[in-house]
This record gives sequence, C-alpha cells and structure tokens, in this order.
Amino acid sequence: MSLPRSIAGVDGCPAGWYAVHLPADGQVIEGRVFARFADLLQACPAPACMAVDIPIGLGESGERACDQAARRLLGPRASSVFAAPLRGVLGATSHAQASARRQAIEGKGMSIQAYNILRKVEEVDAALRASAAQAQRVHEVHPEVCFMQMNEGQPLAHGKKSAEGRALRISLLAPHFPDQAQRLLDEFPRREVQADDVLDALACLWTARRLALARAISLPATQPHDACGLRMAIHY
Repeated sequence: MSLPRSIAGVDGCPAGWYAVHLPADGQVIEGRVFARFADLLQACPAPACMAVDIPIGLGESGERACDQAARRLLGPRASSVFAAPLRGVLGATSHAQASARRQAIEGKGMSIQAYNILRKVEEVDAALRASAAQAQRVHEVHPEVCFMQMNEGQPLAHGKKSAEGRALRISLLAPHFPDQAQRLLDEFPRREVQADDVLDALACLWTARRLALARAISLPATQPHDACGLRMAIHY
C-alpha cells in the first residue's frame, strides 16, 4: 500500500531510542538506534509521520483522560499503562525528588515505572515544545492498545516479556509487515535493543501508517492540549 509520506514507529530502548522507518514508496522497513530523540527527528525529517511510545502532553495535576481511556479498553492489561509524569515533576534528578514533587502537587507519590521513563519524556517534551511543526507530526502511541486493535479488539492474553506474548505479537504484526519482524529482531544485540522494543516500535509503525492514511483512532476522540499546547491523546 502506497503512503502519502514516509512513516516511523519509535520506542525507547537501553541504547536510547529504537526507530523503524518505512519510506512512502518502499517495502523494506529500516531499523535504527539513536542516542538522542533530537538525532532521530533529524534523521527522519518532516513530513514523515512519527508514532512514539512515550507520553506527550503533560498535565498539571490529576490523570490524563487518554491514560484513563486506554486502561478501560485494555481491561486485564490495564496495568501496562503507567501514569504520565506531571509537568511539575520534570527536572527531578532522583525518584525521591520526583515523588516529593508529585506529593506536593496532589498528595501522592510517583511510581518507579513512571520515574524510569522521565528522562525520555523530558527529551520528547523539549523537542516538541521547541517546534510546532515537530509537535504536529509526532504522535503518542501505546503499543498494547495497538495490539488489542490488531487482535480484533481483544486485550492480549500474554505479557510482552513472555515467549507466548512475543510469539503472539509477531503473529499479529505479520499480516501488516510480512517477513519483517524476525529480521528486525535479529539486527541488534539485546543490550542495545530488547525484543519487546522492536515489536512495540512495529506496533507504533502500524499506527503511524493509520495516521498517515487518516484512519487512526484517538483516545479521547476530542483531543485536549496541555499548558504548552501539546496534544494529550493516545492514537491507534
């Protein structure tokens, strides 16, 4: 299927960022690793449509509507949706400091899972706040919601770290990207890119194609924006 523009799916990985890129007129997906998100944006310039597994658009307090909607959809896999960091937590240099900042804002601490993605959230937030054009073409995705949609609307029965979960995700991706997943899984050592990073990036690529073709679904349907003008919506 030809595309109006090239697309990319992106996930965080131990080495930084793992991206799978499909040219508008191409059939072969290219997988690359970038140390910084800014490098990735430069290597995959506009008008490429990019889908990223990272929170984009941060609230001042409370939980984002998109995270709540994703949890409702995922049911038994709802725990895979971590609460997005509050904007006031950005810049914290330790989990204790981040948790204290959230405690001061809304009376509850910050999970270690949310803290572990804080540096990457900060990278993306800085890049998109600096450029309205970048913010327009970069979209937030949650891979578990994508895989649920591929699985006829049913949450997956197995987690992504298990052998059963990995095989299921590969089988769901196969009709959309024939013979691509296993090749990409074998390209980088696991110390740089985990197997689930590759499969999650491909799920993001699946959504990037839907976005480029104006077929993607947004959670929520009416997209709110944060105080910096960034969309707070999960796409699939």
